[in-house]
Amino acid sequence: MKQDLKLPKTYKTLLMLALVLGPFYWLAFTDDGQRRTDLALMALLGHPEFNPAVESFNGSLSEARLREVFPKLDWRCGDGTNPFGDRLCKADIGSFNQIPASSVTFFFAGSDLRAAKIVYRHAYHALLSDWLGRRLGGRGAAPPVAVESKEGVKIYPVDDGEIFVRQGALGEDEEPAILWISRAALDARH
Repeated sequence: MKQDLKLPKTYKTLLMLALVLGPFYWLAFTDDGQRRTDLALMALLGHPEFNPAVESFNGSLSEARLREVFPKLDWRCGDGTNPFGDRLCKADIGSFNQIPASSVTFFFAGSDLRAAKIVYRHAYHALLSDWLGRRLGGRGAAPPVAVESKEGVKIYPVDDGEIFVRQGALGEDEEPAILWISRAALDARH
């Protein structure tokens, strides 16, 4: 008795369509697929990744040390008074810890880091807020408690300073950014 192991033509056609359209659907219509597409496009366009442990930033980090740790960043620096010191350096980035982003700005007082601002893509505000909460909420034996300000900002205490992120949905005119400010900069402002 001879068995017919040939697959029906309709089955093969549907299988091929699923193999072609399935990944396209995932990349174009799911949040995770869109994020990964954005990350791939940023890499193709030459925008470097920026993957720091932002909670480990401290006031003793120098510009030279940051340049050593992040050599792929194309730094644009300038001297002059700013809210946190007398020098700032900015670099375009493609991602911040696997979340599509656009730039990072470091603020220095003398040679010491006083603040850092990371601007990410507007569409990823909820994802970044959740990521930051999970990352900073699970540290050590007594995790830091995020404080919610009257202005709708969540404040996370870290080893040297605080991290600020806007809480809730962002308005169209609000910049999607997180800000780390060192303890020395906070003390100087009070």
